[in-house]
Amino acid sequence: MKKSYCGAFLLALAFAVSGCATTRGVLEVAEEESVNPESGQAVRIVQVVDARQFQIDPPQADIPSLKNNEIDDPGITSRAIARKRNSFGKAMGDILLPEGQTVMDLVSSSLAKGLRENGFRVVSEPDADFTSAVPLEVEIEKFWGWFQPGFWQLKLHYVTAINVSGPTAIFTDGESFASDVEMGFQVASSSNWLETIDASLAELNREISARLAEYRKSNPD
Repeated sequence: MKKSYCGAFLLALAFAVSGCATTRGVLEVAEEESVNPESGQAVRIVQVVDARQFQIDPPQADIPSLKNNEIDDPGITSRAIARKRNSFGKAMGDILLPEGQTVMDLVSSSLAKGLRENGFRVVSEPDADFTSAVPLEVEIEKFWGWFQPGFWQLKLHYVTAINVSGPTAIFTDGESFASDVEMGFQVASSSNWLETIDASLAELNREISARLAEYRKSNPD
């Protein structure tokens, strides 16, 4: 009887938590802050393309989708970062970045941090050496989170995958970086979603830094 009561309580809690799962959520994710080294090769991120493929009613949760099927509206897809689900795993409301912030912004800031921590100077248009800086292009293949229901604990997943290309260092033929994070929680609250996304971006940054450090070790100046 005690186990039955506990199970009923947890199920009721899941329904209570998923009540707001039917609506669209907005979550602001802090962009990575970083400072250029005093010297180093200057690069500029000239293009970031969101190449994620959104689907209506996809067969699995890791495929990007939107509650209102706005998959052809870049004003929405560029801000879409996750999809909520109820306690049975049914797709519900989605999660967007606030207006004025995009997935491309988050990826750019994460990449810039990894570059700066490994001796590159990431410059922007006001900088004097902007025109002579090496151009880098970025393609976002994955940047998505989803909810996996569970009886005692739910899981939040977040995956990223980007490809960076440009005429310098390891980027000459294009280089891919990725992260895959899974975290367990009792509820899928905004703070828990944010913790998971932050962990995924941190892992992506570590991947970028590790690969650049390995390249520098193999190709000393």
